[in-house]
Amino acid sequence: MRQRVHELAKELGIGSRKVMARLAELGVHVRSASSLVEKDAATRLKESFGQYDAATAAGAATPRPATWSAGAVKPLTHPEPLRRLALLKQSFPVVDDHQAILAKLGSQFFYSVVGGVPGADDCGFALVRFSGAIESAFGLTREVFFFYSPHRDLQMRTFQAAKRKLTSLRQHREVTPDMMFFWSPDPRLRERLDDWSKDLLAIPLDLPDDGDPIAFVKLLSSYVFTRDLFYETTPVRGDRFFGRRQLLQTLRDDIRHQRVAGLFGLRKAGKTSVLSELEQTLSGPETIFILRDLESLPSPPEDPVPDLLKDLVTDLVTELRQRRLTTRALTSLSATPTVSDFKRAFQTVLRRLAEDGITIVLMLDEIEYLTPSDRIDIHEGDLTSVSQLLGALRSLVQENGNFTFLLSGLISAIIESGRLYGRPNPLFSWAKANFLAPFERHEADELARSVGQKMGVSIDTGALDALFEATGGHAFLYRHLASKVVDQLPVDTFHREIKKPLVLRTITEWRRDVAGNMREMLDHVERYYPDESYLLEVLMDEPESFTAFAEDAPLALGHLLSLGLVHKVDNAYELTPVLHLL
Repeated sequence: MRQRVHELAKELGIGSRKVMARLAELGVHVRSASSLVEKDAATRLKESFGQYDAATAAGAATPRPATWSAGAVKPLTHPEPLRRLALLKQSFPVVDDHQAILAKLGSQFFYSVVGGVPGADDCGFALVRFSGAIESAFGLTREVFFFYSPHRDLQMRTFQAAKRKLTSLRQHREVTPDMMFFWSPDPRLRERLDDWSKDLLAIPLDLPDDGDPIAFVKLLSSYVFTRDLFYETTPVRGDRFFGRRQLLQTLRDDIRHQRVAGLFGLRKAGKTSVLSELEQTLSGPETIFILRDLESLPSPPEDPVPDLLKDLVTDLVTELRQRRLTTRALTSLSATPTVSDFKRAFQTVLRRLAEDGITIVLMLDEIEYLTPSDRIDIHEGDLTSVSQLLGALRSLVQENGNFTFLLSGLISAIIESGRLYGRPNPLFSWAKANFLAPFERHEADELARSVGQKMGVSIDTGALDALFEATGGHAFLYRHLASKVVDQLPVDTFHREIKKPLVLRTITEWRRDVAGNMREMLDHVERYYPDESYLLEVLMDEPESFTAFAEDAPLALGHLLSLGLVHKVDNAYELTPVLHLL
């Protein structure tokens, strides 16, 4: 039975133009959406989009791998790579089967090694380049790591050795960083890998004996299509970090030129991710980063400085010892050093490190725990140790060319207030404040498309519009909504696309899910930004009076704009989408 193009499009959940384009790729030419398509061509079309069950029901006995070989990789011809591959096959005969399957899919082994894995000398590995069709469908752009172990009782140490090898390969080859295929004769291989692979997609090479290449594609899809890369609960860095290019460049320049900076933003805006990305991109043999979270410290009016000094000494000694650098001045300190004691000891260490050209960058995160304005008068309160410590850090920057520090948190008063706990603020008019605003539209689009591609998901322009409009580009909210939408997609088809109607259908339930998070964000604004919180109430209740109130509080208005809570439209101010979630 023949079907019309528009009928096939409706069945596949895509537009008629895409059906016509795919048919053309398959060598079937049609004129319009009303054109009839022969049964065999319709079957091949459905297979090309991964709908094997539908194809089988339409009369196909065995799904065809031909579509997946499009953009085929040329086989190896150079003698040395072929010799290495032969050695891998001698140690692991199953590689021969895998090579045959991959070849049918237009994919090839490119680089092979037996041994050469520290901690797992009896193992081997290879790098595979997939066909253009597979790379496109699964968001792959680089070689993929295949690991082979001979052990019937696979141990975690072997898996850890494989992960370390993958990391080391990235230093000199373009390898997919978050995926590996793993083979072992262990009957519990799948169970073990699923348990061990928390930050890495480890796919067991558990394939049927008939050599069916479609089984490999189904295996790949069963892992790639079921992971959620949008939802993040920990700081992101490297390939998982998106946007903020201008801010990152500014902070890099600040570090290189010893300009002390502060990074401020709403809860879950991505501040710690920015610090982590800075550390990853700038740290090296000659640059040591120390990231210290202050959330665990006692909060004023109890003095947090003694505990902070202990933590800093421990962090510095640990990092310096790992690099076999001098620690004597720090280890000679008493168990409860004063600010002056710490400064002198750190000064000694910095001068010794300067001889070797080594710089230390200190990053203090969650800085608001030093200045909780709802619990103590941060301008004249009796807690001089905080301003004394900041003064000591400023002196160390001014006296040493190999030290600087950054502050990060919710509140910028620690930089903008002229007085701090009864003393002149050592950072006032000296340190520079940077605010972490929501994503720009192009940054949000880049995140959505790049992350979606790695899950085999495409996102049309209308869906991108809806995602951004609903979240205002707030990093956490944007990822959370995208995650919720992806969860609605089927995993049994190779054409996974997010369109605007799906986003709109998901928003209502998503708003209920994030209501608690939004309430927490606004509670922190009320706690640490009382003037700004008052202006928000005015804008919500009496928008016509907002401009007059804002003119009397220009600093507070600037904070609301920088934090992405208010934006200016023509000559008026409006709440951003984030606040409409309450």
